[in-house]
Amino acid sequence: MNYKKINPRDFDIKNIYHLMIAGIAPRPIALVGSIDLNNNINLAPFSFFNAFGANPPIVGFSPALSGRTGLPKDTLLNIKETKEFSISIVTSDIVEQVSLASCEFPKDVDEFVKSGLNKFKTNLIKPPGVKESPFIMECKLHKIIELGNKPASGNLILGEIIMFHVSKGIMNSEGVVDPTKINHIARNGGPWYSSTKENLFKLNKPKGIGIGFDSLPIDLINSDLKGSELAKLASVNEIPLINNKIDALDYDFNYLINEISKLLCDDKIIESWNLFLNWKNKNE
Repeated sequence: MNYKKINPRDFDIKNIYHLMIAGIAPRPIALVGSIDLNNNINLAPFSFFNAFGANPPIVGFSPALSGRTGLPKDTLLNIKETKEFSISIVTSDIVEQVSLASCEFPKDVDEFVKSGLNKFKTNLIKPPGVKESPFIMECKLHKIIELGNKPASGNLILGEIIMFHVSKGIMNSEGVVDPTKINHIARNGGPWYSSTKENLFKLNKPKGIGIGFDSLPIDLINSDLKGSELAKLASVNEIPLINNKIDALDYDFNYLINEISKLLCDDKIIESWNLFLNWKNKNE
């Protein structure tokens, strides 16, 4: 690859921001409900968001200071006051309304009303969730980490999840969220978003500890197999023994690699090893 070096000190905040959101993508979206001491309700989306631990269950998001004025967002001010908030996961059904809720309305304006989204009554906190979301979390403030005091500086808000509300419609028979039943929407750069259903694929983790690239035969390392294909071969616990003799192996090496690539495309890892080892045994 031909890389371009970019030193953030040489660019203004706006350019760095757009570089980050385009390169660090896709990002899940937290639709955060909060309330101030005067009972003004706020609803706002944040894509600097993720999970940070399971014991206790911690989620975090970062409402940055305004890039123009350096002032804090209502969400940050509200959570500092009340120490609680809700997070509703954004799906394709509500993405347009979520975009509308992102407008910078005055503090006393209820974004639920402006966006047409309905309030979900939470059990343990005061801020409501979003009724149209299939996955809602009630959170108590764990910690706020201020990352600077300049325009566009982040404020990492960490919250402990004290209650989940999960639609039964997105769960499988084992009570686990089925990714084929929920269409998460993720944020990219500029006006671009991603739909998880359209880009969903399954990747099996290695069983145990894989042998790694450094233990692969040099013939395979130097072949035209892609890194992702070699990774599959390197995911086995040990190089398997030949368990199925193959007689018709008068392949040239390039043809062999092409056949192995086809097998790996179907995740037939042991079969790929068996083909290679039989060929290697015959051609040594």
